Amino acid sequence: MSQLNDLPRHYTRFEVEPYTPNIGGLIHGLDLRETLDPITQDELRHALAQHEVIFFRDQQLTPDQHVAFTRTFGGVAEVKAFFPRLESHPEIEIVESTAERQKAASNWHADITWREQPPLGTSLYAQVIPATGGDTIWASLTKAFDSLPTAFQAYLETLTAVHTWEISGWTEYLLAKDASGDELKAARAKYPPVEHPVVRVHPVTGKKILYVNSTFTSHIKGLTRSASDALLTQLFELARVPEFQARLRWRAGTLAVWDNRSTQHYAVGDFFPQHRKLHRITITE
Repeated sequence: MSQLNDLPRHYTRFEVEPYTPNIGGLIHGLDLRETLDPITQDELRHALAQHEVIFFRDQQLTPDQHVAFTRTFGGVAEVKAFFPRLESHPEIEIVESTAERQKAASNWHADITWREQPPLGTSLYAQVIPATGGDTIWASLTKAFDSLPTAFQAYLETLTAVHTWEISGWTEYLLAKDASGDELKAARAKYPPVEHPVVRVHPVTGKKILYVNSTFTSHIKGLTRSASDALLTQLFELARVPEFQARLRWRAGTLAVWDNRSTQHYAVGDFFPQHRKLHRITITE
């Protein structure tokens, strides 16, 4: 992917309406069913890097078209196994909540930071939306880092954090699924804890990002447990600052694409027992 400074500053193929002053862009003027030329694709990658999450309203996509459009931003692959998949398109996960099976990721997180190479981003397309509720919120961890005092920023850049899926509830899930503990042991062997710098540099924009989240970051290396917990609690709270957030009210036909490297997100679980269904594609580097 080109560096941000190498990409066009003014969009020639569509319009971008800032969604909030700090994060998010609403894209106007594109029908995502159409094949996008290289300039349009470059401009969309620029818009994603700049705004961190971009939204498209009133799109009517088949699964094939959803997959083809998502390839604008990177590879698509079966990198997760926590949700059922569309039988005809295994790249597409079905994120669904019903009265019988209520589900929403009502916690602040970036996806799969417990991997050595977490996903680049996500493409999420609305299928069935509640009459009210079921919003998704994104937070800019670029703006969160920028808000900190310079000396504190410099200190954070010296630190490394440990990320693991085991603090996210999957330990209990695997034990409930297999009381023998064999599945838990296999998962631990396959996906041990990983280390990431507390502050990452975005590979496109060159901006610094606060890279810890309350769902998968367990502790900071080299600090006592009490000091690590206190510091992480302070950092986790930054995702909850409204000035760093964009909150999307979904409509059927809305598609959101976000940069998983520079944002966290939260699915608001206020719509039960209403039906909510979305198609999700994970974007790889």
